[in-house]
Amino acid sequence: MGELELLFALLFAAVLLVRAADRLRVPYPIVLVLGGLALAFVPGVPRIDMDPHVVLLVFIPPLLMSAGWASSARELRAESRALGLLALALVLMTTSVVAVAAHAMVDGLSWPAAFMLGAVIAPTDAVAAVATFATVRVPDRVRRLVEGESLINDATGLTGFRVAAGAATAGTFSLLDATLEFLVAAAGGALVGGAVAWVSLRAIRKQTDVTVSVLLTILAAYASYIAAEEVHASGILAAAVCGVLSGWKQSDYFDADTRLTAISFWNILTFGLEALLFVLLGLQLENIIDELGSDRAASLILTGVAISGIVIAVRIAFALLPVAPGLGIRERFVVGWCGMRGAISLAAALSIAADIPGREEVIFLTFVVILVTLVGQGLTLPAVVRALRIPSEREWSPEEAIARLEAAQTALDRLDELEEEERVNEEPLRRLRELYRARFQQCVAVLGGEKTPDVLQEQRMRFSDVRRDLIQAERAAVLGLRNEGRISQDVQRQIERDLDLEEARLR
Repeated sequence: MGELELLFALLFAAVLLVRAADRLRVPYPIVLVLGGLALAFVPGVPRIDMDPHVVLLVFIPPLLMSAGWASSARELRAESRALGLLALALVLMTTSVVAVAAHAMVDGLSWPAAFMLGAVIAPTDAVAAVATFATVRVPDRVRRLVEGESLINDATGLTGFRVAAGAATAGTFSLLDATLEFLVAAAGGALVGGAVAWVSLRAIRKQTDVTVSVLLTILAAYASYIAAEEVHASGILAAAVCGVLSGWKQSDYFDADTRLTAISFWNILTFGLEALLFVLLGLQLENIIDELGSDRAASLILTGVAISGIVIAVRIAFALLPVAPGLGIRERFVVGWCGMRGAISLAAALSIAADIPGREEVIFLTFVVILVTLVGQGLTLPAVVRALRIPSEREWSPEEAIARLEAAQTALDRLDELEEEERVNEEPLRRLRELYRARFQQCVAVLGGEKTPDVLQEQRMRFSDVRRDLIQAERAAVLGLRNEGRISQDVQRQIERDLDLEEARLR
């Protein structure tokens, strides 16, 4: 089987595994990693050597760009104290504790190798966090903290890893030099990411071609990462910052067509990359064991589990501190439990130079920690949330309900103006007033902590069902005209696109 055929086979397997995860109501990264593990030992499956530089270049920039796009610059700034402690102080603490423990527990592991291990497993995984919260409902602030932290601490951990790798290669270590390198890499990455976002947004504004505009968003992800790496800054942070700024400003620079197309395209792209990446992650176990040796690997399994326990314990202990004012102890425990590691950690470990002593041990222990945290914590998170009786997020957050309420009130006020101007007939005015008053009442109910009124819900569902049925009838009629040769396929597709957009609005 050639490489291209293998790629399509893995994507097909990933789709089946994601479907299985949906049925089991389990975060799909867990099922994908376990599926990759199983595939690694199936006879006849070709061996795959995952090039860490390819992983960091091909997979990571668009995934971080997408995660940053979905984040809010204002919300990240509002949680800057908590995120700074989680993404900086916690990463440094985890790196140090793991390095000391690994140096003591693994025979012959040098201090540079121990610190590299600590640095690669210190950051949590943004992709795993987002995927986990798709199936586990938690309060908005908990989700925001975990996702925001995982977006930032990748840069923190990998910058620390670069410092440790440099010390291992040079044979010397200077705390002052390491601190300066860290600050320069972080600041440089943020500046490069901001600059690329500024340039790409202005280029998109001048475009009338939707396809070119979407292509520019992809180029921005890779350009920010590559440009930052070329100047020895943090490419990880550059891609994340580019995504945050682009997402925050997209309403000013994207028209509706570009925005809808870009969202759909990026959803498909990130799904494909995430699915393939987690399957590849599971497939690496056989290669890692071959490099280390089966006897040595067996002796390190318990050590890996012990280090995983240390990583989890340090995170929970740190999260239980009042790092986020206003967050209860139960919510803080959930933040501490959401410490899943993922593909970035393994890619970083695999990028260690072959001539550095302890490389094989670091890679194997990294894989064990990823497996324990991703599968163990990911599977038990719903039970932890239920046991702590964490209230789930409302149907709408208060912020969303207020925004929708003000929008509905503004629409009602505008209808009054249109009535005075006699620009709209009485019947459309009456129907539109009913629609926006229903939306207004729905927002008031949500703000009061109540469930959406059944009457409003039934009214909305009844309207949606009828409208969807009518759209199906329209689509069938237009398709019939095309089949009869009375209209061209271009006309049929244009009308069908309008109907698709209207039907999507009903979901």
